Amino acid sequence: MAQSRTFQNNESGQEVAKLKSKGELSRFHVDYWKRRLYRKTFTKQGERHTALEWSVRLQHLGRREAFALGSANASVAAAKAKEVATFLEANGWDTTLARFKPSVIRKAEICTVGKFLEEVSKRSHLKPATLRRYAVKLRKIVVDIARLEVGLGEAEKRAKYDYVNGGRKAWLARVNDQCLSVLTRDSTNEWRNRYVAKAGTDPITRKSAERSAASYLRCVRSLFSQDVISVLQVNVPPNPFAGLKLRDPGPQRYRSDINPGWLLSCADSELREVYPQQYLALILCLWAGLRRKEADLLTWSQLDVQQRQIHIRRTEHFEPKSDESERSIDLSTSVFDLIWSFKASGNSDFVLSGAEPNTSATYDCYRCDKTWRDLNAWLRTKGVQQRKAIHALRKESGSLVASQFGIEAARHHLGHRDIRTTSAHYIAKKTRIEVSLPAS
Repeated sequence: MAQSRTFQNNESGQEVAKLKSKGELSRFHVDYWKRRLYRKTFTKQGERHTALEWSVRLQHLGRREAFALGSANASVAAAKAKEVATFLEANGWDTTLARFKPSVIRKAEICTVGKFLEEVSKRSHLKPATLRRYAVKLRKIVVDIARLEVGLGEAEKRAKYDYVNGGRKAWLARVNDQCLSVLTRDSTNEWRNRYVAKAGTDPITRKSAERSAASYLRCVRSLFSQDVISVLQVNVPPNPFAGLKLRDPGPQRYRSDINPGWLLSCADSELREVYPQQYLALILCLWAGLRRKEADLLTWSQLDVQQRQIHIRRTEHFEPKSDESERSIDLSTSVFDLIWSFKASGNSDFVLSGAEPNTSATYDCYRCDKTWRDLNAWLRTKGVQQRKAIHALRKESGSLVASQFGIEAARHHLGHRDIRTTSAHYIAKKTRIEVSLPAS
């Protein structure tokens, strides 16, 4: 019955594409597509043959392509034709071909995600830790655009995190095997919109999603910078970020919920004698404004007793975040002496006690992981509710310096390259600014 209503043309699909009839159903109805199906013909050993499976020819934005629908059943094939056509209108040609007609992409010899990352690792200037962070975000975007998680059951989704039985390895292989052509300007923009839309209408949640999406896209865009692409020896698609304007969600300004005097008083009474390592870590982050990694790998040789300074510099165990991160931090005599007093009880070259440094790690690996976790938990009990409680100590340090010595002093204290970073993300107003009007 279904096949009797289906137009059959053994010569070509062109007549199907031109088919017009009065009173047609909506193109969103499956029966609309039944009349547009056709079977391809081919010649083998001098004989003309007709394929069993149905195909459809779609036209969009002046381009036309045929799609094999993988079924000899007209109803099933019509449903697939509707799916492809709907996806094409929403996502454009590049993403549609990558998903429903990957042979077209393979003929162009565009590299896979895995091969691309392998080449970037081998030939680019990116640090291993930086590349790992970018790779995680690239794979996330590719998974969402290619809809790799659609239809997966709960057990299959959990298997992605199974490092023991091979589930994680199998999932990574599947993602790495995706053609990089799924990334286009249209698909990345559509990904951003869908990512934000999932946050709903709550202003706080939505703003957080906007910042996360912007972070993902900025990192992946860096993989397609000219400095990186120019040294690769694989065929990559056109830059999906060329001409794509990334929306700036605005800075996430620091709002202080810390009373440093009260916090230090609590630390003196609760941590100094019982948990001295947590106490010392807090002092390094709050008074010296150190990043967690800087404090974690700080050595006693970086403390200048004569100048009462901490010198952040490259060591055999530590690579600063940027050139501007190398700096000398001035400390008061009392604070420097307090830090130095811990040297007598230590038996290591490092200021904080912990494990041996793992210099080959491409993830955030801390020598003093237990100390940082325990300090973070203690800060929560003192009302520090920011998501990164220990990082809030560094921001508080910058705010204190800015209130007494100005924004440029705070930039140097924190080791920022751009003063706009200091102003937008790290400084909270610590003094009241109010206008007094004369009494009438």
